Amino acid sequence: MKLGLGQHLRTDLQLRLSPQMLQRIEVLQLSTLDLAQLIEQELQENETLEQDPDQRDTTAGDAPEEAAEDDWDERADDWERREPREGPSRMEVMAATAAAPVTLEDHLVRQIDVLEVSDRERALARTLAGALNERGWLDIPLEDVETTLTPPPAADELEHALHLVQGLEPPGVGARDLTECLLLQLAPGRPDYDLLVALVLNHLDDIAHNRIPRICKETGAPVMRVLAANEAISHLDPIPGWRFGARAVPHVKPDVVVRQVGDDFEISIENDWIPNLTIGRRWLQLARDRATDPLLRKHIRGKIESAQSLIEALEQRKNTLFRVASELVNRQADFLVHGPSGLRPLRMQEVADALGVHVSTVSRAISGKYMQTPRGIVPLKSLFTGEVPTRGGAVGDESASRAGVQELVRNIIADEDKADPLSDEAIVNILKDRHSLDIARRTVTKYRKALRLGSSRARRVYGST
Repeated sequence: MKLGLGQHLRTDLQLRLSPQMLQRIEVLQLSTLDLAQLIEQELQENETLEQDPDQRDTTAGDAPEEAAEDDWDERADDWERREPREGPSRMEVMAATAAAPVTLEDHLVRQIDVLEVSDRERALARTLAGALNERGWLDIPLEDVETTLTPPPAADELEHALHLVQGLEPPGVGARDLTECLLLQLAPGRPDYDLLVALVLNHLDDIAHNRIPRICKETGAPVMRVLAANEAISHLDPIPGWRFGARAVPHVKPDVVVRQVGDDFEISIENDWIPNLTIGRRWLQLARDRATDPLLRKHIRGKIESAQSLIEALEQRKNTLFRVASELVNRQADFLVHGPSGLRPLRMQEVADALGVHVSTVSRAISGKYMQTPRGIVPLKSLFTGEVPTRGGAVGDESASRAGVQELVRNIIADEDKADPLSDEAIVNILKDRHSLDIARRTVTKYRKALRLGSSRARRVYGST
């Protein structure tokens, strides 16, 4: 066997995606927030890309990577359309910037600073305030709290400082566990204080599982008094630090808006938040000017091609999203009229076949996108749901969607007798008798848990008539 190095030619066929195609795939699957960030980044990095105040078509047809000089000039004439608008002023940017949230530590320190205590006590209290976790609890042993005081604080000093912190707002802050957190929020002067303390100390698990008879037996309190105490405990806050420095709830901006006009539905793509992009006229002129340095012209032309590629990707995203949304509205019209119970079984492959695209295109088009409908704002992905066979195992036009069955389970439980809730087996029988749905009990249990509904014992309301 002879070993050695050599050069060989080989013909090979490979399928590769062009950079433009990869960009269009990326733009299609981006959510609203991510797309806005991408556009902002491109505006900063590509000097030829500018915002256009006019809302006119920005596409200019396909642009090959290498083109003849005359052809490039002709396309540059098509791109040279508008003057860029001025960006927001510095004061406008500052006015639109959200103020930094007040942290729990900041809130506590402000209260500590006005306490009439010694400097050493104030320093210890400040240290403990900084050692609390995001829940407002002290989750480390008190003796492990690091301080810079000399001499180091004794155990009773730390306990006293923690007591100071626990007396601050919000109630329950500085607790070391759930029980202490709830106890700190109970005022000793209230008439039901003793019962509330007993429930917090000994019966939190019984409360969670609605074991009212056991609580009544062990405390000797009547049912109505126990129910009133449970109601009072339910209003206590187990996470007193949640409202400080917490992440703001993201604002969901719909990508598609569906309005009912008579018996029909009107679909529109919400693109007002996307700046209308164009290519700067002065850069087009530089790219066409034969007097411009050749290297500079090559750089500018590359930037212009990149800008036009982004503009075309945004337009394709809009068109693809509109086609997918239109198909969803046509197939899920009953949902728009009747709500979740009207959802029919639908797979992504069905929509892909109807539009003549790959199923991955549909998956990317609905990823992170929302639709505003007469039934509220819903994720596009929620309009795709599996099917549940009817009685006898039939699957087809008469089958129900999983989301529709979940809504039936929710409605059945909502209409039940609260003093005698339905078991999962009883719900199975109702689905069979009223809706011709042959569903296993474990499936009903899974759907009930997905809806965050408790078992029949947990749902029972004692003392109801």
